[in-house]
Amino acid sequence: MRYFYETAKVQNMSHAAKELLISQPALSKAIAQLEEELEMDLFYRNGKRITLNSNGEFLFKRAERIFAEILDLERGLREFREQGNGELSIVTTLPYTFTNILNEFLNFYPTIKYKQVPLSKDNLEQFIEYGKFDLCITTEKLNHPNVEWLPLFNEEIFLTVPSTYPEAKLESVHLSELRSLPFIGLTAEYRFRQLTDNFCQENGYTPEYQVEVEEATTILQLVKNGRGAAFTPETSMNMYDDKIKNVRIENGEFTRTIGLLKHKYTYTTAISKAFIQHCYDYFGNTHK
Repeated sequence: MRYFYETAKVQNMSHAAKELLISQPALSKAIAQLEEELEMDLFYRNGKRITLNSNGEFLFKRAERIFAEILDLERGLREFREQGNGELSIVTTLPYTFTNILNEFLNFYPTIKYKQVPLSKDNLEQFIEYGKFDLCITTEKLNHPNVEWLPLFNEEIFLTVPSTYPEAKLESVHLSELRSLPFIGLTAEYRFRQLTDNFCQENGYTPEYQVEVEEATTILQLVKNGRGAAFTPETSMNMYDDKIKNVRIENGEFTRTIGLLKHKYTYTTAISKAFIQHCYDYFGNTHK
């Protein structure tokens, strides 16, 4: 089953054989024996290329659940063996916030191994369906029977401008005053961009984006260089940079909620529980 599962993931015999540390003929023979035992083909074969047929897709979904359970069992056993030091894998789209949270957490748990996983569609599905990762830090509440939403912090979104801009002299600003302001932001596929665009449109304003990028750090650097303005969430603001100014927006509640998604049915390690509590403490102490 492991041989089938790894082969089905990559749909390439030679790549799967390398991953499994066996020869390709041995892998081919094992797959053939499995198909003979099940009395059904699992793959379409076209030379070296293979793809799952409907039988294989059915088996792959079941195998995915089986190996997710094994991974969950290994995680629990490893914690008992290592007395809570262990590993922590976090799915997140908030690298800046996550870095700050983790930096403080490592003061209390300096021996843990951690892995930050980007919040892609595939990774989120793996987390929701199979509990592949420990936790997910996100700004999107997800209604799914497998996960629990734990809200952490409701943060305000500010207008960030270069200190040379006239708006930098203001403590607050109305969106109607920003008609000619060039903006720098994430591309339209990002949830934060969609959130800010929707808020602006609801208030009769459409930002003019001169630059659209994929990295939030690039946005703030361009603002510092005087290239335009940006919307910045509270947890990403740099209060000590004299090249920029964060200005409050007067048009109502311009906020988003940071929260944790926790899987309901997989084993929650002690280190995961400690990290959840640390997140509550972090936002309670740092952003009162």
